[in-house]
Amino acid sequence: MEHQAEICANIVKIIRERSETGQLLKVDEILIELRRRDSETEDLDRKALAPLLEQVLEENPDLKAIYDRNGIPYYHSIESLSETYGRILVWKSEDPLRMIAEVVRKNSQLYPRPVCLDSFQEPPFGLTEEEIVECLNTMAHHKDYQDIVRTVTSAGTQFLYSKDHLDSDHAIALAEWSDVGQVDNP
Repeated sequence: MEHQAEICANIVKIIRERSETGQLLKVDEILIELRRRDSETEDLDRKALAPLLEQVLEENPDLKAIYDRNGIPYYHSIESLSETYGRILVWKSEDPLRMIAEVVRKNSQLYPRPVCLDSFQEPPFGLTEEEIVECLNTMAHHKDYQDIVRTVTSAGTQFLYSKDHLDSDHAIALAEWSDVGQVDNP
């Protein structure tokens, strides 16, 4: 029982440390790090780790799991890495096209605001211009992304929004204000 508590404490440390570097952890990565830190965990496998992870998540409210579309969990601490940031990392690893669409939809629905296309080149997205262009070309011809619309401001900056969540005139005005109006009005 004492060793189990030590293993749980190590799991907590591992997840928190990795979160501080802006990264998520899969189960196998936790196992590798546990074995590196404690030779007595060499025989620990995924099945034996599962209840320990459940216990750790239950006892530490800052530790969370984000699941990808295949149900694979990624672990992190919300003290260092927000759920939104973590979700973006999962989407990016799975499918940059879906990541762009989901970020645009969430911004259109929640805030409501369009998203500057250039922001997808910055962290945490880190896409190249070529990847973004490829995603936009795919979106234009794919039925699942017909709600994603592009608008261009008077300064030539491109923004994306979801017409399912944001009225076209409102999105255009918000993009213009964000790109031009705010800068020109101190």
